Amino acid sequence: MFKPLEVKKGEKKFGYVEIVDNLALSVKMPIGVVRGSEDGPKLLVTGGLYPTEYCGIEAASRLYHMIGPDTLRGTFITIPVINMFSFQWRTKWVNLRSTSTTPYDGKNVNNVFPGDPRGTLSERIASKVWQTLKVCDYHVDFRGGDLPESHLVHTIYLKIEDKIDKLCLEMAKVFGLEYVLPSTPDIGHTSTGTMIHSAVTKGVASIISESGLGYRTQPHEEFIMNHVNGTFNLLKHFNMMEGELKRPKNQKFLDMRWVGVSAREAGVFHAIADYGDLLKENMTIGKITDLTGSVIEEIKSPIDGIVHTMYPARLVFPGDRLYTLLRINDKTGW
Repeated sequence: MFKPLEVKKGEKKFGYVEIVDNLALSVKMPIGVVRGSEDGPKLLVTGGLYPTEYCGIEAASRLYHMIGPDTLRGTFITIPVINMFSFQWRTKWVNLRSTSTTPYDGKNVNNVFPGDPRGTLSERIASKVWQTLKVCDYHVDFRGGDLPESHLVHTIYLKIEDKIDKLCLEMAKVFGLEYVLPSTPDIGHTSTGTMIHSAVTKGVASIISESGLGYRTQPHEEFIMNHVNGTFNLLKHFNMMEGELKRPKNQKFLDMRWVGVSAREAGVFHAIADYGDLLKENMTIGKITDLTGSVIEEIKSPIDGIVHTMYPARLVFPGDRLYTLLRINDKTGW
């Protein structure tokens, strides 16, 4: 069985590690390792935590192909698909009332870190990732819109009121996307049990990069390259690779207070605003019609801000989330 942490200097290897192999189930996880000829930090990238966020998977796969030991100081590790079982089952994140779960045990891998090597399938997956993650210096989880999401391109970093906060913020800015979103442990995607929370609280600088539209199941090159270019920025910034960094023209912070916009009526949803659109308060951002085309509800923005997520459902029910909006804060200074 492949042992990713035993790859020698100057080697580049790709293989599979065993998650579980018994009469009931057999699951493996792919890992690629590029170890430079010189000592240096370890950088891990992960994709497929939510396995229908395809752009991150493609980027994590492509980086293994692009990086060689001759140009690298330290070690680059990629796990293109964390949750292979859900990837094979094409299990999507459904809506704000549920999560992308592993069909075998009904759990969300991103709620059970650092996992349990003798637990359920999701807990074993998390445990296997954790064995690699905990020995790394830096980590980026490649994410993007899932099948029911149209998602803003940005990075997320976790603040835990510790000295590692400064390094995580540095990574989030250097990754080079247009927006940076702070987060705290009381927010779901960075709460206890998530991969990023487990990493940061154990001293591994970890961020999330969001780039991709999952409902377009063929990954778009622009979104893939956001992850790829951001990773090369980090490799260069931390002196693991030579070269100049790519900087955004106008990087800004986002306010971490989410503003949801939900349907009041049932009907056919027509989105007018989409991810990344800048909004003014009371601007019309969508409408709901009946099957004659008559408008039964106009959707208005409650704030000046930006579309973080548009949920491209066609038929909606009262209470269904249509948009998540955020306010824009100051420039990051990077």
